[in-house]
Amino acid sequence: MNLVVVAAGVSAVGMYGAARYIRYTKTTEAVAEVTALGKAAAEFYDKSDSTQPAGASVEAKRAMRHFPPTSKASVPADALDVRGKRYQSTSADWAGSPWKELGFSVAQPQHYAYRFSSEGIGFQASAKAFGEGDLNGNGTRSMFWVPIAPGSDAHALVGNLVKEDPEE
Repeated sequence: MNLVVVAAGVSAVGMYGAARYIRYTKTTEAVAEVTALGKAAAEFYDKSDSTQPAGASVEAKRAMRHFPPTSKASVPADALDVRGKRYQSTSADWAGSPWKELGFSVAQPQHYAYRFSSEGIGFQASAKAFGEGDLNGNGTRSMFWVPIAPGSDAHALVGNLVKEDPEE
């Protein structure tokens, strides 16, 4: 009888550990994609002076640097599409702005909805890349995001990843 009790206890701990590991591996998707989105936004900002008029001074070009526009909706647009399940996006989901400017898309089925926000120009510009999901479908959402802003040398920097309820 003692053996059965011990086996049940070990099994329960093992199942808890396995469930926690599975949730952790799903969060690595959000960390990787949000970080990639932040890096793409920083690169876009740094290259945005190439769209300024020819002959403009370096200072004038830096004053007009910008991020792509804010996304009109997340991908997927409906949060229920990633509530306790995966969403398989299509190329049409990523065809609009800012995704095309950033060269960003997620090819594999995703556990998170991604969105992008930006405002301002020059040294006052800022942006954020977000990933939100509900891994177990209980209505509690986890969020991962990174801030992107110009540094003192006028090059965009990706800030530290922020995690809110990462394993919800």
